[in-house]
Amino acid sequence: MKKILFAALILLFSASAARAESRWEKKGDLYFLSKDTRDSFSAAGAGANKFDSKYLSYDGIDFLARGADDWKDYGRIDLSGNNIFSVPISPGMKVGEVHLLAGGNYGNRYEHDGLLRLYGDKYFYAVITVIFVYQDGTYKALSAPVFWDWFRLGPGEWSGDGARIRSLGSNPARRDCSIFHLSFANPRTSAPLKDILLTDSWIRDYPFSEIFALTIRSDDPMEARPRVDRKFASPADNASSMPADIRTIWQFDNGLDGWVCGSSANWDSQAYWQADSFGRKGAAVIPGCNWAGDKYSWIEKKIILPGQEKISLEFLRHSAAYSALNKQWTDGLLKVIVKDAATRETVYEKIYSGEWDLQTVDLSRYRGKTVVIRFENHGAGIVQLDRSTSAGCDGEDAIIDEVRLVAGK
Repeated sequence: MKKILFAALILLFSASAARAESRWEKKGDLYFLSKDTRDSFSAAGAGANKFDSKYLSYDGIDFLARGADDWKDYGRIDLSGNNIFSVPISPGMKVGEVHLLAGGNYGNRYEHDGLLRLYGDKYFYAVITVIFVYQDGTYKALSAPVFWDWFRLGPGEWSGDGARIRSLGSNPARRDCSIFHLSFANPRTSAPLKDILLTDSWIRDYPFSEIFALTIRSDDPMEARPRVDRKFASPADNASSMPADIRTIWQFDNGLDGWVCGSSANWDSQAYWQADSFGRKGAAVIPGCNWAGDKYSWIEKKIILPGQEKISLEFLRHSAAYSALNKQWTDGLLKVIVKDAATRETVYEKIYSGEWDLQTVDLSRYRGKTVVIRFENHGAGIVQLDRSTSAGCDGEDAIIDEVRLVAGK
């Protein structure tokens, strides 16, 4: 378990974290950490942001769950690699409570206990800790355990020493996953604070990284924007009803470039944009998994194909991770599907393991037509990142970039 010596960490921790007051919204004595940028919730979520309103409410506490319109996921606080997150409060502020909203992270494994593996190799136990650091040099650390597996745990709660966790049942953003409300009561509410630090503890430094909302309760004033309630339009789930694109190149430098995301009925891990990917600026990451049933995701776009006699679809493809166990890149089964009013044809289907490589697909028989082109990843599960007891979702994502239509090939 990591981060045992909290005192030493706190003494060494720099107060250089950004403290821009614009990072908060406020109503009454509740402050909500903003999600309008990636400043705080910098890690991409594991699925589409399906919240239809900006706020969720549990146990009388509101949580700002959804960010800007162009967010394709619900975002997480990044606790990976021994990260300690500093809550951006005003120096000397007095805070009564810290509240977190969290979901499970199926990327973690319990590999060291044969009995717990009866629950499946995705079962894990983690500890979330909030550290109240006071201006007089003292601190108090409160911790709550988080139990999670692939299936919903149902209602239940644990509490002790001012920390509390309650299972809220089904996660509204991820199918068949739990959602939790964690609360931490400051034992010295009248003492001015220097920092509020957030960390996790887990075997081999696997992060519990599904914390996607943070609320504090305080009577102290801190510059913040007023809470603004919003309803969001439902995201498009297919490209067939959208206007057709006449462009011939999509580079993904600043986003998914208008491609529509979706996933199979048994999975909510939709495709997402990654700013930097193996030396390239911007790429589309399409998750796939063949563990516990075929789970796939896709991106698609309605396109008017050029009318030349020969027309090809080209794209760069890269695997998601390198396996030290298998000494090769992880693999995934990617399909390219072309749909028009009458047909649906798979024109490319390939299990691939490797670095950036140019893939070419002949689309000449569709020249001049308006079609929907879909990249759909089903995963493969042959290459494993670690010694799993099942064919888990080990880096089966397909990463693509520089999608283009080329005439004359």
